[in-house]
Amino acid sequence: AQVGIVAHYRTAATSVRAFDQAARPLNHCITMNLEEKVSHGGHWSRQARLLVLDVALSLQQWQLWTHLGWQDLLRQYRRSFLGPAWIAINMAVFTAAFGWIGSQLFNQDVKTYVPYFCLGNVFFGFLSTMFNEGCRTYTEAAAFLKQTSYPKFSFVFRVLWRNLLMMAHQFPLIIAVLWLGNYLPGALWHVWLVGFVVTVISATPVVAILAAIATRFRDVPMVVGSILQIAFFVTPVMWQASQLTSSRAHLITVFNPLAAWLELLRAPLLGTYPSSAAWLTAGVSFSVCLVICVITYL
Repeated sequence: AQVGIVAHYRTAATSVRAFDQAARPLNHCITMNLEEKVSHGGHWSRQARLLVLDVALSLQQWQLWTHLGWQDLLRQYRRSFLGPAWIAINMAVFTAAFGWIGSQLFNQDVKTYVPYFCLGNVFFGFLSTMFNEGCRTYTEAAAFLKQTSYPKFSFVFRVLWRNLLMMAHQFPLIIAVLWLGNYLPGALWHVWLVGFVVTVISATPVVAILAAIATRFRDVPMVVGSILQIAFFVTPVMWQASQLTSSRAHLITVFNPLAAWLELLRAPLLGTYPSSAAWLTAGVSFSVCLVICVITYL
């Protein structure tokens, strides 16, 4: 067993070194020409160009961050019999337990409420886990960043890819609850795919912002974790926005980007189109986060 573990680590290390050797000439070329390319324009223009170059170089090195994300997943669940499937099992048990209780608390039909709650819980967990792990993006990649000038967004994409892989293990549960609730035939998969792409693109600058701030201020991960715990209850995960009776209370869902992303992901699978307010909130949130990402780019 020890020989197998050592061989696995040697294989992973060899792969990373191979990526490093392949990426180093390109990184050197970018570094040599970077000052010339961003020398024109003001400070914010240079920041934006630096960010664009970093993202472009990171996309070119997609083999690096996909490999690292996959290795993170294997390392996390090594020596586990079911691996990431435990997440789907825990989610299924929690959905079955709270779905029956929640349907009585909110006076709704079980077949209607369980799919609604399950989808909300799965997608909110996907977003919250990605943001929590985003705070550790650069600290976890310190060994790589100290060796050579890797593009920083490679490690942002590493976090996104790792959470997308984890999300893929939840799809059997999603299909099951849609089938049990008779939502599967009417699911708008093409609309869901567009909403999913919009959500992932919108979440990317959020991860980058949290990674940059948390690298300087180490209390940020605890603050973000506390905020997300509160956000679970003020976001329509287990309750519906139509149940709010006060017009002021509706502002929680209107100006809550998590609620907008959740609607883009959940509504199409339940056979309804997301509201125009959700699309607008997602677009505005992405624009604001993109500006902040340019400002906080390291």
